[in-house]
Amino acid sequence: MNKLFFTLSLGGLLSLHALPIQAQEYMFTYSKLFTHLKQNTKQGHEDVKVGFFFLNAETKQNCTIQKAWMEKEQHYEELKSTRYHELIVPVDNNLKSANPLVFVQTSQNERCDFSMVVMTKQPLNGKVSYADVEKLMPQMQTMLEDLGGMFASWFTPDVEGVTMEFDNQLNGQVEFSNGGTKPIVNGKVQVALSDIGKGGTMMLPQETSRVLPYLPKAN
Repeated sequence: MNKLFFTLSLGGLLSLHALPIQAQEYMFTYSKLFTHLKQNTKQGHEDVKVGFFFLNAETKQNCTIQKAWMEKEQHYEELKSTRYHELIVPVDNNLKSANPLVFVQTSQNERCDFSMVVMTKQPLNGKVSYADVEKLMPQMQTMLEDLGGMFASWFTPDVEGVTMEFDNQLNGQVEFSNGGTKPIVNGKVQVALSDIGKGGTMMLPQETSRVLPYLPKAN
């Protein structure tokens, strides 16, 4: 049940068209995305947001977005993606009313699953303090509960830190000012606030590609 807070159910949201030459194509309605995007404009979410990605069904790595756009009748607008393959969709009440179709193309040889995550708006890099992580946790908690609906606070596990992802499947380590370390394996590490220690810091070997909640009690 808790996984619903990380990967959005595809029912009624996405259709897949296998294009024989160049790409896999996915189709959405804007209004379905807007339901979740509107959380990004609420107070209390200053440092976190809802992000849209496509994950390779086998490797669980982010799929490369080759092209994305919205269209309705004669209207057409291209959408951008970030260097880490996050789909950027504008939040607009007028678009919600018009409800265009949203199309996304990934490479032909990748079967990708749509993924909605709670993540930080800005990456982490270099020396990160206890306070830097501490301020993110209640925002992540609130966002997860808001996405989950009226009774989500009953079932959403507590955010106890951050899950950090790094580009190029980095293998390395996070070093803490208290002398501890944690390994980064295939570009991922989970750090609890208690690992850093009050008043402490952690040193990252490179800038993060995504920073997500760490929910050790989710399973």
